[in-house]
Amino acid sequence: MTRVKVKKIIDGDTFEDTRHRFFRLAEVDAPEKKERGYNKAKEALQNMIGGEELIVKELAQSYGRKVVEARIPGEKTTVNTKMKRKV
Repeated sequence: MTRVKVKKIIDGDTFEDTRHRFFRLAEVDAPEKKERGYNKAKEALQNMIGGEELIVKELAQSYGRKVVEARIPGEKTTVNTKMKRKV
């Protein structure tokens, strides 16, 4: 597991860290740009993890992104689980 600092939210299931690496939340299928619900999903992820430090566990690679399970330190529920409930 690795600690990363969130720099930018790309969409409802992808973010960039301060080291310019891209991460996709495993098992979260948020709407893509121009799809209905895109802004709502992106805003939800921004409110949840924007600027936060996360603990990530890499599960795979996809399109140059690390596919991860992410958690805010001290919280039991993963960001993935929270986002699945919202999208």
